[in-house]
Amino acid sequence: MNQNKKRISFFCAVAAIFLCVITTIQHIIFYKANKPDREIKKKYLSKEGEIAYQVYGAGRPLLLLHNTEIGASGAEWQNNIESLSRMYQVFVPDLPGFGDSQKQKITYTAYQYALFINHFIENVIQRPAFVVASSASADFALMAYALKSSNIRKLVLISPTALQKKFPDKKENIKRIIYQSPLLGTQLFLWAASKKEMKKCLTEKMIFSKEIVTKELIQKYYTMAHRGNQNARFTFASSSTQFLYADIEKVLKEIKIPFCVIWGEQNKSNPPEQMDLIEQIRKDGSYFLFENTRMLPHYENSTIFNETIHSFLQ
Repeated sequence: MNQNKKRISFFCAVAAIFLCVITTIQHIIFYKANKPDREIKKKYLSKEGEIAYQVYGAGRPLLLLHNTEIGASGAEWQNNIESLSRMYQVFVPDLPGFGDSQKQKITYTAYQYALFINHFIENVIQRPAFVVASSASADFALMAYALKSSNIRKLVLISPTALQKKFPDKKENIKRIIYQSPLLGTQLFLWAASKKEMKKCLTEKMIFSKEIVTKELIQKYYTMAHRGNQNARFTFASSSTQFLYADIEKVLKEIKIPFCVIWGEQNKSNPPEQMDLIEQIRKDGSYFLFENTRMLPHYENSTIFNETIHSFLQ
């Protein structure tokens, strides 16, 4: 009996040491990514937490909304801001749970992001705005329009994702719970947010031209992914399941403002055939297919993209 107690005590001690080591390593990784080398950004205290954002230029307001891949932030628009800010007052937030914005211990949903967009327009921009939105954020922007159409003047949708998704089922909910768990969820997040996986995501999913995927770009995504310490896993949990899904087909059928849809020809995870489906729903939109680009045509071919936006918004 005493021998069994000693064995149990030994294994418990080993397990405790192992957990302490793993937790310490996790804290060190997050600490290194959260060193004070951040850009100076404005702050807005919203219902979704503290939001970091930047403003450029003057003129009619233009809101740029980044994608929801791990490590995404307003930096996605760095190749577009200079050109667009010559004609517009450009607002570039880090979405709730991304970049330098607050990362809360919640399950993020498309509905919450749609509410955020409307809150940001009403409380920060304070007048109806043009909206350019990337990937899943294009779905959120459509939902925001459905909730309050008067906030948005024109919409630019870059490869919206919702037509090929569905609402989360029981399996997706179990995955979400695992991803949100303190130890295992954090470890899964750190694996997905490693520089190796970040490079893989950028080169195989997001960007077609491999020479564009520099060490600096990988570092930027890596740093932004780890902001917020262990809370970063909650956004990852929502975006890795179906909890950011939005039913956009009905909105597309009923939208009454000018809109255009832009797609990367080499987008493998969300192929351009999806744009054909949108065009079948609404033939009166403007549609543009960018050659030799994937998920981020505005980043890869910024010159043509900026010209397209200027032409569409004028």
